[in-house]
Amino acid sequence: MITIKSATVLADGAALQLNLSDGTTPRFHAVWLRDNALDEETRASGNGQRLITLSDIPGDIRIKSAGADGAHLTVTFAPEEKTVTYPAAWLQANAYDLPT
Repeated sequence: MITIKSATVLADGAALQLNLSDGTTPRFHAVWLRDNALDEETRASGNGQRLITLSDIPGDIRIKSAGADGAHLTVTFAPEEKTVTYPAAWLQANAYDLPT
């Protein structure tokens, strides 16, 4: 089972980098995380259908804070003051930006 060892906010909240238990360090951009949020206001719980579009996300979206408890990453976005939780396994499966 994959766990999150740490989460670091980068570039004044434009992105974050995770340190996963498998040794990988994927990065995720703020817009991508917000657009792919798994909360009930962003995704339909029954079928996962997206309930928002990119135009619904503020143009100045940034990661205000991020923390991990091992199994989950919790991110608060500004200026929305919206907090979203992502499972570690989901983040690993959807990692698109691995530093070389």
